[in-house]
Amino acid sequence: MIASPPPRIAVTSTATGLFLMSFFTLLWASNTFAGWPVAAATAVLALAVIAVTCFVAQGVRLLRARRRFPAELSADDARYRKRSGRAFGLIFGAEGLLIWLSVVALNATDRTDYVVPVIALIVGLHFYPMGRIFRRRIDLYLATWTCLVALAGVAAIAAGIAVEHVTPAVGLGAAAATTAYGVYMFRGGAGLLRRAGEAATPAG
Repeated sequence: MIASPPPRIAVTSTATGLFLMSFFTLLWASNTFAGWPVAAATAVLALAVIAVTCFVAQGVRLLRARRRFPAELSADDARYRKRSGRAFGLIFGAEGLLIWLSVVALNATDRTDYVVPVIALIVGLHFYPMGRIFRRRIDLYLATWTCLVALAGVAAIAAGIAVEHVTPAVGLGAAAATTAYGVYMFRGGAGLLRRAGEAATPAG
């Protein structure tokens, strides 16, 4: 017996996640240019571009295939999607507000060296509730990793280590997290496409 394919919104959400991870992976990886030699930073960015190319291609494949998935949602799915969508919006908005307030405060107190680690800490913390909302364990792992990277960056700055050394390291650590998340979503997208193909194949 072949299981029915997941709802179309699951496919669209996975594609959106891949695009978001692509953007943030490039953004974090670009921080290596803040202190590393150009050759080393370029190598990191090149690896990020390779990963992002794969993520974007998978996202495009999912969007092209989304009409092969049912648009209808069960009553339980509809309630879950509505509840999780609202919670996601609130958390994402709170994250953006906290980042903005933190940057303003750090600039006002002439502590700009802490900007990148503090942003990474806020990003890491926001993954914890995401794991509960979307019932994904990987969010908890990535949250812990990103928070540890961020706290190490804060501690390094406080210890007097030059920001030129700290910012690239924190950026690389955060980029590793978003890349890992992208790989997770890439594999999830492959599973969605495979299930759609199986459902579309007549039983022989």
